[in-house]
Amino acid sequence: MDESYSRRTRILYFRQGNFSYTNENVATWLREQFPDKELIQIDVLQEVIKTSRYVVCRSAATTLATYLRRITLGGEEFRDLYYRTPYLFRAIRRMIAEKYSDLARSCLFSIQTQSLYDASIDGLPHFLYTDHTHLANLKYPGAKRSQLSIPGWIELEKTIYHHVEANLVMSAFVRDSLVEDYDCDPARIAIIGAAPNVAPPDDLPDNGGYSNRKILFVGIDWERKGGPILLEAFRQVLEKIPDAQLTIAGCSPRVDLPNVKVLGRVPRTEISGLLLGSSMLALPSVREPQGMIAIEALAHGIPVVATNVGALPEAVEDGRTGRIVPPGDAGALAAALIELLSDPALCRRCGEAGRVSARERYSYEAVSRNLGEAIRARLPAGAAAGR
Repeated sequence: MDESYSRRTRILYFRQGNFSYTNENVATWLREQFPDKELIQIDVLQEVIKTSRYVVCRSAATTLATYLRRITLGGEEFRDLYYRTPYLFRAIRRMIAEKYSDLARSCLFSIQTQSLYDASIDGLPHFLYTDHTHLANLKYPGAKRSQLSIPGWIELEKTIYHHVEANLVMSAFVRDSLVEDYDCDPARIAIIGAAPNVAPPDDLPDNGGYSNRKILFVGIDWERKGGPILLEAFRQVLEKIPDAQLTIAGCSPRVDLPNVKVLGRVPRTEISGLLLGSSMLALPSVREPQGMIAIEALAHGIPVVATNVGALPEAVEDGRTGRIVPPGDAGALAAALIELLSDPALCRRCGEAGRVSARERYSYEAVSRNLGEAIRARLPAGAAAGR
């Protein structure tokens, strides 16, 4: 090992936006695991892309030229496609190298969250922490290749996973996609898990011993999270259990059913109270890379009824911490909800098992430790790597 490497005192952390609060968690974990290193955080949008008006404007024009038909006819959002052009991908990589190569000489390693760009710098060990790959979208029901980004961008995306010392992923779902869809070496992949964005309290659920028959749904993307299917299922639930209740938080769909309360967007600080006051969480997603709210529910001692997509069946153990049902099947979803609503003792057992499972697999401490161990194991021998 280069002797100068052992004296490197910094970590470069490339991020963009909130990433469902995960970015803040990663910063905390890096400080915990490498306390003797200075953490330098770089917002790729604000501190890289927006430093060049030319890049911003040309990227916008390129996005429109590439995806205009899909934006106008398919209802896709411009902001969701902005990062998915070969032009911007190459521009980000070039600009990062120009701006940070000198700084990288004093860094132990660099790390990025999300696989929207390649923030690796030649000669500096680089890591990625992500909950998804683009081609994993093909594993969801009804997925079509025409819904993916253009092939040129997907080819560049593949380079992200091959420019790292290790891909640090939240789930086996993502690991399998990296191996099967991107030809990644399994030895360069580490499942480190995901921690809840809402810290679990010491309080026990306040749901009448799981007998208050309250179902909670939390999600901003009503369609993707399976909201319409949930309403179909809840209509069937009411036929069997007329006093069942459904609370919808995070979005404001139009609902024409009794016993449904629509809260709209709620502060993150209110999520714990909503969870603790419910008998169960329903998450019937049709596409779901991770499903953080499911982990949060388990950590609060609340059983989860979820679909067999993405990483949900890894987090929710069918029959032990909740129920897993096929996506898009309102009848199966209704049957699972009715089963739990009708049996408070079963709800309690699932809730208690979920709390234990979340503490062992998804706690802040566990994920922080996994992150640190995965990085240290792949740094040059003898590097001064914190703990």
